[in-house]
Amino acid sequence: MRLPDVLPSDPDELDALYQQLVEQGDYTQEDHDRLMNARLRAWGIDPENVTAEQLIGAMQESMNRMLLNLRMAMELAPDAESGAKLDEVIDMAEKLRQDIVQALSDVKGRDSPPDHPAE
Repeated sequence: MRLPDVLPSDPDELDALYQQLVEQGDYTQEDHDRLMNARLRAWGIDPENVTAEQLIGAMQESMNRMLLNLRMAMELAPDAESGAKLDEVIDMAEKLRQDIVQALSDVKGRDSPPDHPAE
């Protein structure tokens, strides 16, 4: 897939382009990096100066979008078996999101200075 010379600035349009790129599978690392940088900029993140908080926020936004897409797919499931499989995937994704939030919280707690430093 060939990306347009000028990429859109709308996050939804960039997400759609990303989905097309991944689905077709025929892309260069340069195209992938260019599109990922455009997606970060659309989310208000400077790809050259990403802070840990911005990266965490982008990860959380990505997880939220994935869960939203899974829930929309659930409504379109062709049969009960497909619906049950999607339900399992949604449960796993929600658990993963909780685990990531907990891990990030643990890291922040470990890296923050103590309330009462030793004297």
